[in-house]
Amino acid sequence: MARRDISFANFNLLNLNLPDRPIYDRDGWSQAEYDAKIAFSERMLDAIDADIIGFQECWNADALAEVLDRPALKDRYDLVARTTDPPSIQVALALRKGMLQSEPEWIEDLPPDARFVDLKESRDARETVSVSISRFSRPLLRVLVNNARGAPDVLVYVAHLKSKGPTSLRRDGDNPVLQRHSFIARSVVSHVRRMVEAGAFRAILNDEMDGNDRPVVVLGDLNDATTAVSTELLTGNPGYRFFAKSTAGRKSDLGLYTVEKLQQLRSFRHVYYTYIHKNQMESLDHIMVSDSFYDHSSIRKWSFREMRVLNDHLTASEAQRKRLGYNDHGIIVARFDWNPMVEEAERILEEEGPSA
Repeated sequence: MARRDISFANFNLLNLNLPDRPIYDRDGWSQAEYDAKIAFSERMLDAIDADIIGFQECWNADALAEVLDRPALKDRYDLVARTTDPPSIQVALALRKGMLQSEPEWIEDLPPDARFVDLKESRDARETVSVSISRFSRPLLRVLVNNARGAPDVLVYVAHLKSKGPTSLRRDGDNPVLQRHSFIARSVVSHVRRMVEAGAFRAILNDEMDGNDRPVVVLGDLNDATTAVSTELLTGNPGYRFFAKSTAGRKSDLGLYTVEKLQQLRSFRHVYYTYIHKNQMESLDHIMVSDSFYDHSSIRKWSFREMRVLNDHLTASEAQRKRLGYNDHGIIVARFDWNPMVEEAERILEEEGPSA
């Protein structure tokens, strides 16, 4: 592997916390369950051997640090993680030693200009739309990394958007929708929050990406499929090139490419799922990359090599998961080869010589 090749992974840890510590309003892991989770995480991280790994559902940074200090991983990674007071669900990042280029930034608040209040439709509906959400349910993590001399810095975000499952709401005996339609209300709140978070995150990415060619990568449990409205809002729906004369994807200042689609364009048949709910296989976990990683981009720095999903453990029962330490999400890894477009063009010109 060339020194400037790079790989990314995403790993939802399923409420990784120290043993006998509460998780939300329920008991936490026993010592045996915790030991199994640590061992399982070590095996998976060793197997994927990615340069940069985004994590979700890390309740305690010490627990994740213990994983990275296990024999198979010792001295391989630096850890960017935090434990809040009181402890809460957080994202985290592991990266190979020496890659960190900036102080990590935890983004808790929606940007002031990306809060969706007092919006009035110009037709079809007369109501004013206001959503008072002003904070991410799980803060974003922003880190600048570099894997090799001569390669550009890469801006990496780790995200965990609101779940599709019905959220918990405080009891309110005077609220009629909670009295008669509690499940609907809890579901609507989850979906609204996820959409707001996706929109605010997209606004942050716009500010980061507009007018420059900095490589950007998003690692996240986005809690919805690739073609879901919230996910497409986040990607910005960049163009993909499907035939030789197409100019789609030649340049995309704001778009992000999902490695799921990059893999599907290479495969005759590919099954991509990272979560199973009520026997339905879903793709909730994603790696998204800017046009610096897209094969047909005029500013390409890396070419897509492959994507893998480690998801065999998802068919285990809940009892097996606890006993064996399995998480409830697939682990995705994507690899990119250093292959700048300008270097390829120069090589082709050198091989073909001047045209007749």
